[in-house]
Amino acid sequence: MEFTKHPAGTALGEAKTSFEMMQDIQDAAGQGTYAPFADREEWELAEWLISNANQRAIEDFLKLPIARNWTQPSYRSKYLFMKAIDQLPTGPEWSCELVRVRGDELIENDEVDEENVEELELWLRDPVACVKELISNPAFQGNMAYAPEKVYADPEGQTRRFDEMWTGDWWWETQHRLPAGSTIAPVILASDKTELTRFRGDKTAWPVYLTIGNISKHVRRQPASHASVLLGYLPVSKLHSFEDNSVAGYRLFHYCMKKLLHPLVAAGNEGVEMACADGQIRRVFPIVAAYVGDHPEQCLIACCAENRCPKCLARANQRGENTQFQPRNQAQTAQVLHTQATGQYPPEFIAHGLRPIFSPFWSDLPYTDIFTCITSDILHQLLQGLLKDHLKKWCTDIAGKVDFDARFRAMPYFPGLRHWKQGISKVKQWTAGDHKQLQRVFVTALVGTTPHHDVIKAGSALIDFIHIAQYHSHTDDTILALQQALDDFHDRKDIFIELGCRGHFNIPKLHSLTHYVSTIKMFGSLDGLNTEHSERLHIDYAKKAYAKSNHKDYTIQMTKWLQRQEAVIWFNAFLDWRHRNTDDGAPTAALNTFFTGPQYRVPKRPNLPKKRVKYLVEQHGAVGFIDALKAFINTLPYDRRQCFEPNIHDCFDCFSNMVISLQPHEHISNDNTARIRCHPQYPNGPRKPPTPARFDTVLVLDDEVERERGGFHGLRAAEVRALFLLPPHLGDFSEPLAYVHWFKPFNHFDDTVRMFRISRSTRNRQPNSAIVPVSRLIQPCHLVPRYPSGAINLAQIHIHAIALTDTFYLNRYINLRIFEQYRQHMLERA
Repeated sequence: MEFTKHPAGTALGEAKTSFEMMQDIQDAAGQGTYAPFADREEWELAEWLISNANQRAIEDFLKLPIARNWTQPSYRSKYLFMKAIDQLPTGPEWSCELVRVRGDELIENDEVDEENVEELELWLRDPVACVKELISNPAFQGNMAYAPEKVYADPEGQTRRFDEMWTGDWWWETQHRLPAGSTIAPVILASDKTELTRFRGDKTAWPVYLTIGNISKHVRRQPASHASVLLGYLPVSKLHSFEDNSVAGYRLFHYCMKKLLHPLVAAGNEGVEMACADGQIRRVFPIVAAYVGDHPEQCLIACCAENRCPKCLARANQRGENTQFQPRNQAQTAQVLHTQATGQYPPEFIAHGLRPIFSPFWSDLPYTDIFTCITSDILHQLLQGLLKDHLKKWCTDIAGKVDFDARFRAMPYFPGLRHWKQGISKVKQWTAGDHKQLQRVFVTALVGTTPHHDVIKAGSALIDFIHIAQYHSHTDDTILALQQALDDFHDRKDIFIELGCRGHFNIPKLHSLTHYVSTIKMFGSLDGLNTEHSERLHIDYAKKAYAKSNHKDYTIQMTKWLQRQEAVIWFNAFLDWRHRNTDDGAPTAALNTFFTGPQYRVPKRPNLPKKRVKYLVEQHGAVGFIDALKAFINTLPYDRRQCFEPNIHDCFDCFSNMVISLQPHEHISNDNTARIRCHPQYPNGPRKPPTPARFDTVLVLDDEVERERGGFHGLRAAEVRALFLLPPHLGDFSEPLAYVHWFKPFNHFDDTVRMFRISRSTRNRQPNSAIVPVSRLIQPCHLVPRYPSGAINLAQIHIHAIALTDTFYLNRYINLRIFEQYRQHMLERA
């Protein structure tokens, strides 16, 4: 449903985009597409040099005889090279403002005693110009919105969907407060300190990033799309001239942020005409909508102590309660801070846990409620916080470090799943990827370690919350499930106190979970508002830039290098746009190297050609191959059968792996294919251990009629033992086939762990086998052995776990796709 109270995103006229203007300039001057460079090859060399080499290396390369005599670029020196790069269009200019501090005050004039004065550099760009650069970029055309929408998951319009920012309530509510026809540019800010040196030195930067909610979140969260810009570098100083340097640091942050964001005050009140990516001119109101940061950064923004919630008035001893507390009020907080600054000491200052910030940066920003802007953070609050720092520690204490590690070491393989060779207790440096890997197998490793079922149920409830919070699209139903998971954890969390793992639950990151539902309803799904993205931006906008400097007065060098990188990125986007509109430089079609079908892809040349049945039996364990093949051939129409029957002398072209296409999923946007591997052990030379055998487990379509019910109906687990093509002399069937060993149907649901428990299916004391077309392989699945209580057999490690076990759990946490299937199945059971 579109915004209907009054028009939103109304076009005022037409204008040429920056790409069209660049093309006009080149055509008017009679230049080629790659001007100011001679041709494509010269441009590609320039792009590589500016992105990978420092200035000294560029000078050395251009002086080489091979460069002067053979390559012969038009830029014969570093000076000419940089001059050519600087002719390219780039983003907003950088400026530097000196912030002078002395003792306990910030100085805004030069008529002061120079004693004990510290000068700090604030590097900044105009945020309005940055917004204009983003909203006008033609590269984002097709992934840009200019008005709010209400999206529904059902034709009746009863179930709301929340994914993009323009589907949330914030945009809808803010649009009502602006003049008719206005276009909102929801400004999303992120800031965090980062170390510039890895092994030595203490160089630190404090970048501030900016993007806008008009751009689709799947584009924003891709670093390669460059949908986020560096807005500024805040000064970093230990402030030795201050008696209380912690409070001074808070005030310095707000002082600098106020200077940095000052242009947004007038622009947010009055609007600015901007040419947008679709070539239309609109009056745009850039308004700060969201601020992404970890917990210390959130408390710094909210002017509160770190033992308090930055969004509500929950006290320090109330953070373990599953209760909605009164939200902080921006006008009231600003008034309390002002009253405190005048020496009146209002009681609310202590009651609200505030810090003595005299002039918070957000006090003048129009249409902004900073406490609503502070967003929930999956990385630091859920993955790094509750999962790694708390739940992992509690469960390790209960299960015992040795046994818990052994279960992770013995975890069966799954495509893309990390193998914890030494367990999890010996991991010292955790990354965001490690946290995501841990959540996929944590509950299955916990099963069997304790007789207390509430430990399993509390742990699975928290992992449920983490999984649902990571959905790329939410509906009213999934938001209800998110709240239910939180309620389930709080109902059972006291088991950790009873077992002595925890004394209380006054944990800031646990309390933050009470704000997830409201954040999703206000701004859409959280994958577009995660600090994981800003952490990744540190690499491009801080660490790489510092590495290209000479490490002396490095900030000015970093900003210059970044501006040139932006010029290269812009020019590449321009070239892509121009090539799409002309035949010049259009990419050629890729060679067809695959057999393809609607749901699969296998190599065109089988990598295991002409394998006899004996090989399949001995190396692949395909003991029932001949009987299964006969049964499959008998299902073919008579006109597609041959007079020959399969026998042990037949040869088959086999594959060691294949890729299957996954059905689109409403809650997942970047999980489209899956690889299935099927090969025996093979050697890697005398110096490396052999590659172990891999026979992946999959969900197979077994009953098409039952499959229409959804969930796991109509599906059956199987182990893929061989992938092959049917020889022409046995029948006419062009699609590849899979020889599988069945597991028993999904008939037993374990209510304690809320997973299916299955075992191998046999026939006449042999594996129950079949041959199915690969188009019936729906998706890989992860079967985890049901280990007994207590210590496990370390012989069942990694590759042997499947072979040495008879009973398994179908892991519902291995990915969001299977997790959602489980959720739908449990809803039906209820």
